[in-house]
Amino acid sequence: MLRSSLVAALALASSAIAGKTVTVTKTKEADHYKTEWHTHTHTATVSAACLTSSSTPKKYWPGWSGIGHMVVFGDSYTTTGFNDTGAQPSEANPLGNPAYPGYTATNGPNWVDFLTTTYNKTFLETINLAYGGATVDSALVTPYLPTVLSLKEQIQTEYVPAATFFDWQANDTLFATFIGINDVGNAYSEANSSLIFSLVFEEYASLIDELYQTGARNFLFLNVPPVNRAPLTVANGAAAEALEATAIAAYNANLTRLAANLSSTYSDATTFVFDTNAAFTQVLDDPCSHPETCPYKNTTNYCGSYENGTPSWYTFYQNCR
Repeated sequence: MLRSSLVAALALASSAIAGKTVTVTKTKEADHYKTEWHTHTHTATVSAACLTSSSTPKKYWPGWSGIGHMVVFGDSYTTTGFNDTGAQPSEANPLGNPAYPGYTATNGPNWVDFLTTTYNKTFLETINLAYGGATVDSALVTPYLPTVLSLKEQIQTEYVPAATFFDWQANDTLFATFIGINDVGNAYSEANSSLIFSLVFEEYASLIDELYQTGARNFLFLNVPPVNRAPLTVANGAAAEALEATAIAAYNANLTRLAANLSSTYSDATTFVFDTNAAFTQVLDDPCSHPETCPYKNTTNYCGSYENGTPSWYTFYQNCR
């Protein structure tokens, strides 16, 4: 049941990104491409309705209603199976290919689908380069298969060579990254995990800087949800659950710092950190905190009836309550 609960929480997350609250690092407007390091950065949780206020940079951040393009990176929580050699986003399919909602891990639309087609404020075209099982850098944290495209490969191999091919502008495009679940899950139990995660964030920051150098100015980061509460970890005992929870907390703190440093370094960059961890925790603790997840009664165990998918993405099995 936990997996289904998290899927619903992701749908809620896409709604929240578009219309509720996010953490925004605010910087003063600048007219130049690169700036010297600044230390006067302020981070706060604000209503999405406030994101168009005068306190945010106006040169490149147009407000959510002004975003017409989105470029997305991540893992199975994000992927829709987009192939950059296939059909590109269009009015017929704003995510390009495959047919909506794509090949997702949710047996239906995921947060990218919902954000693109349901919670958008204007027509939104999305390039989704996420790949199931991805880590930030396969050389630092090994994915479950060697063929998995890491965040590094998604950016350097898939996006950068085609950056000028995609039709986007700095002032109408949001670059979203949801990565870290597999980095934490695959490395939290390692004796040198602290060193590994330090190297991971060095690489993560460098990759985001590469995006900036291609013209990206608006960045959304989603942090790691409480996957320590998933049956896979819980089955390994309380010590494993606590250890992974600690690793997640540290990872998320580092992500917040990464976002703050980015907009301090480049005053024309706008960064947002969406707290998926808090959203998922709320649903796991109280499914009825949102009507979409209220049917769930068991948020601690796995229901085998969903193992091979369902006839439709909204199918609900009573025995899985």
